[in-house]
Amino acid sequence: MTVHEPELDEVFRNTEIVALPGETLLRKGNANLWRGKEAVGGRLWLTSRWLVFRSHSFNNQTGVGTWPLEEIASVAPVNTLGIVPNGMEVTLGSGERIRFVVSKRREWMTTIMQAKA
Repeated sequence: MTVHEPELDEVFRNTEIVALPGETLLRKGNANLWRGKEAVGGRLWLTSRWLVFRSHSFNNQTGVGTWPLEEIASVAPVNTLGIVPNGMEVTLGSGERIRFVVSKRREWMTTIMQAKA
């Protein structure tokens, strides 16, 4: 999908990231980011260069997380609470693991890995 500049401005608001010419938004949706024992609610965006999570302002833990696609080593399905098949785990080259709860996790995982290719 081709994105107009204002939408990428929203994705990168309050970060030091500047969208490059030709950068596109590949996917977006509601998500939870696990930070400790809290599932922080917010929005998740995937551009052709970045994975970006922005929390809702009413969470205890708020903020923006950004991960360049080049640092993502793998993406795998995980089950929330050990049984609910709606989680995905992003592993960075450093070994850090980031867990999200998303709708249509297989589509998210496929799109992330295709964007890296």
